[in-house]
Amino acid sequence: MQIDIRPAAPLPDDDAAAPGDELQLAYELNERANAARFGEGIYVNTLPEFAALLRSDETERIDRLVAWRGERLAGVLTTYTTLIDSTDVADLSLQLDPALPAGEQAAIVEALVARGIDEASARGRSTIVASTVGARTGPVTARTGHGAADPTHPEVAPLVARGFELEQVYRVSVADLARLTDLDARHAAGLERAAGYELVRWIGETPAEHREGMRMLHERMSVDAPVAGLAWEPETWDDARLTAFEQGKQGGGRSLLTVAARERASGELAGFSTLILPTTGDVARQHDTLVTQPHRGYGLGMLLKLDNMLRLRELRPELTRIVTWNAEENRPMLAVNERCGFEPIAYEAQWQRKDAR
Repeated sequence: MQIDIRPAAPLPDDDAAAPGDELQLAYELNERANAARFGEGIYVNTLPEFAALLRSDETERIDRLVAWRGERLAGVLTTYTTLIDSTDVADLSLQLDPALPAGEQAAIVEALVARGIDEASARGRSTIVASTVGARTGPVTARTGHGAADPTHPEVAPLVARGFELEQVYRVSVADLARLTDLDARHAAGLERAAGYELVRWIGETPAEHREGMRMLHERMSVDAPVAGLAWEPETWDDARLTAFEQGKQGGGRSLLTVAARERASGELAGFSTLILPTTGDVARQHDTLVTQPHRGYGLGMLLKLDNMLRLRELRPELTRIVTWNAEENRPMLAVNERCGFEPIAYEAQWQRKDAR
């Protein structure tokens, strides 16, 4: 089977520009692959949203390789390399045409990953992280002891052959707001339990008075969220990084819905939760949720999630579901999500190969 691997065509200069044929095909492949992985309608984008997800900025470089079989776009490998921290790491994300036979998918993964490793190594990245389909249980268990993968799966077998090891598995879960008939009562109870805190809310970029606190919370997120043995370093957030992050997440017309808990006595931000609101479909995307260690034990994680659910119902009633990703070993957050009505729909595996040069 002849596979032609080459760099993707440059993106249009802005979201309003007409997409090239290759970008249109990559977008359509992305939508099919997401539907196969998560189910129809769970993770959908418009073309401008998709293009915005691929734009590099001053904090992260994004490169793409495309795999062609004749006139058919068969796969895409997107490589993310952070420019501030974890500068030894390249993060690979694969998208394959789900209609291809398993053997052809495996051959395309092999070709894409081989090129991706070579290009990452050429940029001085000695550790490669890659995401594939995972499972709750299976022949290969993650180093954490939670979650698994099938080493014979066409996405996975080429990674195993190249020395990648399974570090961590994410659970993908969805909550249907229409089924949560007691949101108001639970929210009121949460406010009473967390009487020492007040909730502050905004849409879009963080207001000036909360930016210092949010930078601190993002830094804590990089330390407190479980990463298993993945080689991610603690992050440093300045105002430029916060701006780049928030603008990137809102590319293509998306918006951020954020709620934070502020301790009344100190004025300190104790935690936050953010939803990404797409411009299409009926599913909002949970981004980060964090409560810092000194402020745990008051039900703030649950309260923040419930508050965003209520706001979503009010502001964007067409968004009736929320999808979230959580490390399978992160039992405290999974317990909160389960109590908020989230149910598992898929699993994603995180693989790592060190000393790739």
